[in-house]
Amino acid sequence: MKTIVRFLFITLFFAAVYYIVAVETERYESKSITLLKDLSKKQSMELNQLLIGQFSSTMQDSKVLELYIRSHEMYNYIDQDFNLTHYYASDILDFAQRLYSDSLLPQYRLNSKNLLNQYNKDLKVFYDDPSGTLELTFIHADPKKAQAILTKILEHAEDVINQFAKENAQIALKFLEKQRKEKREEFIENVRKLIAFQNKHHTIDPSVDVERKINIMVELETELIQREVEYSSKLKTWNPNGREMLLLKETIRNLKRSLAKVQKELSGQDNDKEELNTNVFEFQILKNDMEFSKEVYRQTLINQEEVKIEVAQQAKHLVIVAKPTLADDYSYPNKLWDIFTVLMVLFFIYSIITAIITIVQSHQD
Repeated sequence: MKTIVRFLFITLFFAAVYYIVAVETERYESKSITLLKDLSKKQSMELNQLLIGQFSSTMQDSKVLELYIRSHEMYNYIDQDFNLTHYYASDILDFAQRLYSDSLLPQYRLNSKNLLNQYNKDLKVFYDDPSGTLELTFIHADPKKAQAILTKILEHAEDVINQFAKENAQIALKFLEKQRKEKREEFIENVRKLIAFQNKHHTIDPSVDVERKINIMVELETELIQREVEYSSKLKTWNPNGREMLLLKETIRNLKRSLAKVQKELSGQDNDKEELNTNVFEFQILKNDMEFSKEVYRQTLINQEEVKIEVAQQAKHLVIVAKPTLADDYSYPNKLWDIFTVLMVLFFIYSIITAIITIVQSHQD
C-alpha cells in the first residue's frame, strides 16, 4: 500500500515539475512608481490634517485611484486597445490560467467577473504611506504589452482623477450658487429694513442725531450759565424792570425752554418722539445685521470663484517618478521556489497518509 502511495506522489511531483518547467506560461512584469500631486491644496492644510489624524488628500486620492484602476470601467478601457478578453481566453496562456467559454468549473468560465479577476491578479497596486507614492505593476505574457498597458493605465488615471475632482467641484458649485442667491436676498432684505427705519424716523443715523443734540444741549447750558451770571451781576446795579433787564430775563427763559426741550427728546419724555437711545439701539441691530449679511454674501462670492477655478483647472497631476519598465526576463513563475513548494506540500501530505496507513495496519495486526 505504501508503495502505491509513494508511486502516486512521485508521479504527482514530476507532473507538477513538468507543468512548472515546460507548460506554465512565462509572464513578464512592468513596474512604475508615481506620485499624485494636488496643486489646489495648501501644504499647511495637508499638515494640519495629518496632525489631527485625518487622511491626507493625497492618500485619499491614491486610494480612490486604486479602486478605479481595478474597476470594470478601467478594464473595458484597456480592453479596447489591447483585447485582454481575447488574451485571457487564448492559448497564449497555459491551460490552467486561461478561461474557457464552455467550462464546467465556475472559476474558469469566460465571463466579465472572471475576466476582471484575472485582470486584477495581473495588476498590483501598492501605496507607500511615508513617501506618498503609488507603485503599480502589470503582468503579461508579452513584456512590451505589459509596459504598454501600464503606460496606458497611467495616462488615463490622471484624466480620471481630475474628472472626479471636477465633478465634486461642480456639485459644490451648484450648492454655492444656491447659497449665493439666498445670501444676496438676505443682504438686500436687511438693507431694505435699514432704509425703512431711516425713512420712518427721518434720520440717516440716530447716533449722529444724539451726538448733535448733546452738542446743542452743552451749548445751551453754557450760554444759559453765562446769561444767568450776567443777569445776577447787573441786578445789583440795574433796574430789574428796565427794558434791557427784561430782555435778558426773557432770553434766559427761552434758553431754559430750549434746553428742556432737548433734554426731553434725549430722555424720551416728548410724546411726539421715541426715545433716541431706543432708536440708536434698534438702528445698531439693523446695521449689524446688514453688515453681517454683507460679509456672508461677500465670502460666498469668494468661495464660488475659488470653486470655479477648481472646475476649470487641471489641479491634480500624476507625477511619474519611475517610468514603466520593460522586462528582459520573466518574473513568473518562480520555478525553483514553486518546485520546492510543491515538494514540501506533497511531502507533508505523503507523511500524513503514510502515518495513517501505518496506524491502520498496526491495529489490524
